[in-house]
Amino acid sequence: MPIRNNLRVLLAKDGFRSLLELSKQRSMKEFKYARLLRFANQQQNKLDGELIEALCKELNCDLKDMLYLEKAE
Repeated sequence: MPIRNNLRVLLAKDGFRSLLELSKQRSMKEFKYARLLRFANQQQNKLDGELIEALCKELNCDLKDMLYLEKAE
């Protein structure tokens, strides 16, 4: 079962219109837009703890809100 993220859902709930808008936030300045885009599009081979921690802080959510296990069909 692959690990997936809910970043786009959490962005919408928090009122962000785009990843670009999120990347311009002060707390996210150290992360490049491309890194956020890869994470949002489920294109990472490994989890990036530093990025996930910053996203959870910025979006005021828990790890369980950000990540989930995709169930096999």
